[in-house]
Amino acid sequence: MAPHLIPGLTAEAASRICMEQCRAMCCQGPLVLALQEHEVQPFREQATAIGVTAVVRWASDGRAWVRFDDHPGWRCPMLDPATNACRIYDRRPQRCRDFPDELTPGCAISGG
Repeated sequence: MAPHLIPGLTAEAASRICMEQCRAMCCQGPLVLALQEHEVQPFREQATAIGVTAVVRWASDGRAWVRFDDHPGWRCPMLDPATNACRIYDRRPQRCRDFPDELTPGCAISGG
């Protein structure tokens, strides 16, 4: 579970708030998703399996980035634009699992 959820908030409730209240703002806009090297191939395979293209850019330190502005609607390619649900939620990258890792302005599940 993410290290900075509001105390007592369940993962299910947090997911519902993200989809319905804030509309997955952490997954869209001029943001990037950091991937560890071992996450890149599974991320690409999952994108192919759901019929989307995932543009992944490599950094010199072996990490990789998914820039949301490289994708339609400036959103994570794994975000369903109709429901704001993550289409790979059970297999999402670690960075997504760890969010929010601090009090985040505008993020209802972090108390921000």
